[in-house]
Amino acid sequence: MYTKAMVKKKKIIVITYMLLLLWMTLLSAGCSGKETEDDTLYFYHSLSESQTQMTMEESQTGEQSIGDMGFFLITDMNVKKEFLILYSYATGLEYRYYYGMDTKFYDKYGGRTTAVCFEPGMAVTKGQVTQEGILSSVQVTDAVWEYEDIRRFSIDPELGMLKIADRKFRYDDSVHVFSKKKKASMEDIEQGDVLSVIGMDKQILSVRITNAQGTLKLTNTTLFEGSFLQLGDKIFTEITPELSLKVQEGKYTLTVANNGWGGSKSVRIKRGEVTTVDLEELKGSGPQYGSIRFLVDEEDAVLMIDGEEKPVGQTLRLPYGKHSVAIYTTAYDVWKRNLYVNSAEATLVVNLKDEEEATSDTTATETEESETKTEKDTKKQEDSEVREKETVSQSELDAITDLISGMTLSSSLVSN
Repeated sequence: MYTKAMVKKKKIIVITYMLLLLWMTLLSAGCSGKETEDDTLYFYHSLSESQTQMTMEESQTGEQSIGDMGFFLITDMNVKKEFLILYSYATGLEYRYYYGMDTKFYDKYGGRTTAVCFEPGMAVTKGQVTQEGILSSVQVTDAVWEYEDIRRFSIDPELGMLKIADRKFRYDDSVHVFSKKKKASMEDIEQGDVLSVIGMDKQILSVRITNAQGTLKLTNTTLFEGSFLQLGDKIFTEITPELSLKVQEGKYTLTVANNGWGGSKSVRIKRGEVTTVDLEELKGSGPQYGSIRFLVDEEDAVLMIDGEEKPVGQTLRLPYGKHSVAIYTTAYDVWKRNLYVNSAEATLVVNLKDEEEATSDTTATETEESETKTEKDTKKQEDSEVREKETVSQSELDAITDLISGMTLSSSLVSN
């Protein structure tokens, strides 16, 4: 005989069992998983995280939030283990998804691409999760705007504002910042960094520091002071005592030359770190000389180097360091340059007709002061020369940069 208490207890057990069974069934239907090498089972929500209800205010205005757009932000990506972490704007949570050989990757135009083209900070949409627990597809979304190679910007942390050129955008605590694919913060961004930014309307979603800065410091500079430091093919600056300057991170070839001494070495600039170079180690066993040859497209050209006439077309032996070069012809005004010799050999082609310069070695560098064809321009040249005697002008340094950037094209002229 069952008492009423026993019957009631039995009903509770049965109901509890049924609820447990129902919960396990829903869990199995709602998630799919994949067992990893470390025997850990990761589950993936099969329901779209973007399927959320609009707020009362959004329902009345008809506006949609970022979460309703249905895209995600990549916050981490492991190419070796083939998984990516996606941040959902709908839930404010991060989810791990695996991909494999069958996963299709697309750019924002729908073209096929590869997983290596994806990185943290990119906004994407995802396909379904297969029975094997991997994503069927990942695509860069076109629902956001993106500005790349941003160098002109300012940040106001109090107002939560990022100004790009003359346009203002807002950001909040939900903004994601990455440097070298690692998480960072808005406070880590410095002037001189290069940024890639994505957002919607006036809201910043993510910032990628694509090229940050470190510090280059020179010691034992006495022998090279007054000459120029060459870093890669873009950066030239006058060497001053114990010079320290901000440089974008990366690997460079550093070259110095002065009064027959000089050398080169490879340096790597790391974000937020100081890279110290002892110039005493670069002076080499001097004096050193470079074999330099000038080719000019005018037969009556007169070549002057450091105030002395030199034969055009012949190989000249010039000591490492700075030299003044001038070319005189009857058809053109004087052509002047500063030549920095820091390599074993180079050929410089001077095309007065086309106002082009060429070289077969980018480590023999020249700077343009001015080139004129009228009396008015000649007057400007004379003024420029006066200013140069006082200090190395910024325009001269800009001319070095412009010249170096065009040397690859000019080299083809030499080879012919």
